[in-house]
Amino acid sequence: MRSSVPLFDALAAGYDEHFQATHRRAYDDLAWERVSALLPPPPELVIDAGCGVGRWARRLVGLGYQVVGLEQAPAMVAELRRRPVGDGFTLVEGPMETAALPQPQAGMALAMGSLQYTADPAAMLARMARWVRPGGVVCVLVDSLVALVLELLREGRTEEALERLQSRRGLWVQGSQAADLHLFDRAGLAQLMAAAGLESVRVAGLLISASALGRDALAACLAADPDGQLALERALAANPVMADTGKQLFASGRRPAAATRRA
Repeated sequence: MRSSVPLFDALAAGYDEHFQATHRRAYDDLAWERVSALLPPPPELVIDAGCGVGRWARRLVGLGYQVVGLEQAPAMVAELRRRPVGDGFTLVEGPMETAALPQPQAGMALAMGSLQYTADPAAMLARMARWVRPGGVVCVLVDSLVALVLELLREGRTEEALERLQSRRGLWVQGSQAADLHLFDRAGLAQLMAAAGLESVRVAGLLISASALGRDALAACLAADPDGQLALERALAANPVMADTGKQLFASGRRPAAATRRA
């Protein structure tokens, strides 16, 4: 797989603005709602794997959490140093696959859009499960295989759709940079979470209407009636049957609590 580092380096200076795009802001807000519902009380530790320029870390530190952010793209790290997140933030430079962290310790570990760029997502999920304490939560946000295939078919890119379906790999292109990524379906992602030793696994689709409307039409709906469109997205996401048609998949799972010692 081609490394995502050059692409994220190229995006670093304007990464916050990158998430002002209507559809990105929408799925980011929907993902934040789900993470917020699972957060332990502050000031517990949250690990943000692939923290970028600190968008999520800033929210968490603002709520009183201690945050360890992992980031390997040098330009993203430079942005973090230029605009420090806050006293509750600790930066660990380097790949999330090899980061040296005390474990288990965190109340939550996040990979919001970063897991799919790792060489072995199953192994990475197992690492994340070891980062959290018993009862701690792992949350990931990844691109949906089914949604991408439907998007390509709608655009008449039939051969590419079939190739992506077979390979389960995507390609993100930004300017002159490109990065390969893994694509996931609901059942497969749930299996990976369970194989990592997590329980109470839940997988939901985000921006489900994108598969029916297309990105431009969805953006128009969000611009015209953001509250109404997000309410529709929440209603669709509440039904697991619709998950695979979401543009993103949000998955969460909990590390089993320590067994109660008998008296």
